[in-house]
Amino acid sequence: MLFVVLAVAMTWPLTPNLRRAVADPGDPYVNTWILDWDWYATLHQPLRLFDANVSYPARHTLAFSEHLYGIALLLFPLRAAGAGALTAHNVALLLGFAFSGFAAFLLGRMISGSAAAGIAAGVFYAFVPFRFTHLPHLQHVFAGWLPMLLVALLHYARRPSWGRAALFGAAFLMNGLSNIHWFLFGSLTIALSLPIAVPRMRDWVRVAAVTAIALALLAPFLYPYKLAAAAYGMRRTAGEIAAFTAAPRDWLNPGTANRLYRPFADLRVDPERWLFPGVLAIVLSIAGIIAARRERRTLGIALLWIAAGFVGSLGAITTFGAIRAPARWANVAYVGMAMLIALAARRRWVAVAAAVLLVIELRAAPIRWFMTVPDVPPVYRWLAAQPVRIAELPIGIPGPEYEYLRWATIHHRPTANGVAAFRPAKLWNEPEIGDAFLDELRRIGIDLVIVHGDQFLDRERRWLRREVERGRLSFVRRFDHGRWGDWVLSTHADGRLKPAATQLGAFLRGEYSYNDITFGALDSPPPGPMGKGGWFSGYALSPWDVREVNLLFNNGAIRIPTFRGADASISKAYPWYPVAAPRFIRAFSERPPGVRPVTDVQVEIIDGRGERTLLEDRWISWSDE
Repeated sequence: MLFVVLAVAMTWPLTPNLRRAVADPGDPYVNTWILDWDWYATLHQPLRLFDANVSYPARHTLAFSEHLYGIALLLFPLRAAGAGALTAHNVALLLGFAFSGFAAFLLGRMISGSAAAGIAAGVFYAFVPFRFTHLPHLQHVFAGWLPMLLVALLHYARRPSWGRAALFGAAFLMNGLSNIHWFLFGSLTIALSLPIAVPRMRDWVRVAAVTAIALALLAPFLYPYKLAAAAYGMRRTAGEIAAFTAAPRDWLNPGTANRLYRPFADLRVDPERWLFPGVLAIVLSIAGIIAARRERRTLGIALLWIAAGFVGSLGAITTFGAIRAPARWANVAYVGMAMLIALAARRRWVAVAAAVLLVIELRAAPIRWFMTVPDVPPVYRWLAAQPVRIAELPIGIPGPEYEYLRWATIHHRPTANGVAAFRPAKLWNEPEIGDAFLDELRRIGIDLVIVHGDQFLDRERRWLRREVERGRLSFVRRFDHGRWGDWVLSTHADGRLKPAATQLGAFLRGEYSYNDITFGALDSPPPGPMGKGGWFSGYALSPWDVREVNLLFNNGAIRIPTFRGADASISKAYPWYPVAAPRFIRAFSERPPGVRPVTDVQVEIIDGRGERTLLEDRWISWSDE
């Protein structure tokens, strides 16, 4: 329970925003989709888990990323109870911090004989800056199975038996099911640890047997990676690996996640290489070496893990061609450091002081989360009931592609889109979109094209107008969403426009059409740095009029009302709405009291019915000079 409380505190304000907070609008959506697909496929197509619904018609598409099945399994009761995909992802993030701390606590307590020393070790391992740097990567936050492997091995070494060997096999299996990186790194390091922990070779037989059983159970989750690699050439290049390989100086780079060390961050280095564990951890690790100098076996294992993690992060262990970022080996070193911290903190007062100081030193909260819009676009709920294959446009652009993955958790339809790979996207990225693009969509069996109006530019609009006029795409229906709506068109065109296509014609001419929803836009400021003050401006419209518009800062913790006025250009562009004052503005000569320098802003619209609509979040930072 202690580590759950600490996880909530150290990631604040994630807990009150579980339904809609993400570390950024990118990789968290990928992991949300993966966890959801694990749940969906287990219920609907368990023998074809890796034939996921993205990058259609490619095979084994779940193998384009980590499968995370071991994490997803733990979330099945939550999903069965009705929790949404993003909520489940965020619960897993909190559990990842708590489980990492708890597992390191067990390891520290086992080798030191002190629960307080175990807590100090757990605090370090759970909240090392590396963990916060990887907030978008759930699998690297969920890192408890590595220390749990050592716990199980040492438990077995004390009194070898088949029951204790089975516990090791279970930890080995769950480590492999949860994270491919930790499986590869941990398997090698635990193999090197075996002769130290279990000196008698005859006691290795049970460990080897349960490991073989675990590998057999893991085989169905590993073989698809081999198939995908062979089919699509999925192997990292030397240049790509080198870019994410640490240098020794990177172990002194704290990055920006930690509040205490942020001023010393070297931002020229990729975040994958921000590996500094903190001053206190280094000091305690040195003290642990001195304190345990006579405990050769325990000290040897700790130093082995530190050495393997350090050397591996430098790219010296290059046997795994599919691993893009050798710097992630650092987490293996953190396991060894957690052991040394526990050995240094055997005295109760030292352990208590170390745990408290580590919490203070490693604090990252309050964290600036990205607040997603919680409402599901209606087109996706409609798609969930349609037995179709889809492509969403625009295609091949990272921002929208991540969003499409998020909403694939709603419809689960086969889609040509995918962040990892999609060959027709090359046709879309030409200077002008030609006939070959639609021909390719038809060839691979795409039934519907979903056009997201707010993302469309002139080039896309010209292509769509041409294909509709030629009768190669036929209009199906429009859904309210944003300013421009979502449009559904069929590739099985009959050469004639349907009656509602007059609305589509207006869209193709660049004209707005009626929305039966409350919507708006924040025109200013753009994302990124601002000056000492700030100018916030945009518009809000609704069929039910607009009662108020507010600016939400600090992930919604601070609400500041705006001033509203008329805007003739907005009223002319949208003549359907009874909103006399669509423009909202708020000027600040300096950062408002309580608003953090690095924060977010989200627009809240209260319509005439009293119902609330949120616009997309925006990250900003204020200057105090």
